[in-house]
Amino acid sequence: MKLLIVEGNTAEARDQAVAAGSMAQSTLYHKTLEWLKPGISCDIVYPADGSVGLPDADRLNNYAGVVWTGSSLNIYEDDPAITRQVDFMKLCFESGAMIFGSCWGLQMAVVATGGTVVKNEKGREVGIARDIAPTHQGENHPMFGGKRGIFDANAIHLDHVEKIPEGATVLAGNEMSEVQAIEIKRGDAIFWGVQYHPEFDLEYMSYIVRKYKQMMVDEDICESNEAAEKLSSDYLAVHNDQTRKDIIENLEIGEDVLDPCLRLKEIGNWLDFIEKPLN
Repeated sequence: MKLLIVEGNTAEARDQAVAAGSMAQSTLYHKTLEWLKPGISCDIVYPADGSVGLPDADRLNNYAGVVWTGSSLNIYEDDPAITRQVDFMKLCFESGAMIFGSCWGLQMAVVATGGTVVKNEKGREVGIARDIAPTHQGENHPMFGGKRGIFDANAIHLDHVEKIPEGATVLAGNEMSEVQAIEIKRGDAIFWGVQYHPEFDLEYMSYIVRKYKQMMVDEDICESNEAAEKLSSDYLAVHNDQTRKDIIENLEIGEDVLDPCLRLKEIGNWLDFIEKPLN
């Protein structure tokens, strides 16, 4: 199976992640996909940097599917790093691609098909998104096969879907965002997307909290830099040692976050789907 990974971040943001001892989101996604499907082949493109190297519709047909990562960008800003990505998402739909997107990827698909994304008036959802509930359509959707009803997931986003595209199906939501998962069909193209980040493990969440600790203090998510640092350290400690019941109980981290087989169900189900599309 050969996939195309679309990195949503700029070169500057990717370099910052590497300099901080982490990795670009496309690299993390590549590792995740290889873990789920050993032997998978992936190419990565960087439309935020420019149009060079982006496949045309014919080349897109050489891929079994297209995966979109998250991004630190805001889709409603007028920036070529963003508009190039919207255009490329439109091309993915026009080519009849099978597409999966996390967070930014979901927002891209919504905007590219006529919906809108705005800043969430309730604030930023960061850390563990709580009580994500499948809709009736979501309960019966193959993306959630094997999930255990209402669940938590790793997340970071300030923006969310305000208006869904015509014909789209909302698959899950929670108190913070009514659209936590969606399916969009256009012609032969099928998009499955989630507003949260199943591909983020607690090690990556530790990096995210450390990176945005001042923002989390400014937005009253953490009471101090020290509290944010402790949260980052606690995430990393649990990632390295799941016997740390003290932290797990204090932060209320469930198996839906701790067990990679549960956490990655949506992506794994999509990989199965594009291998054997349902009628």
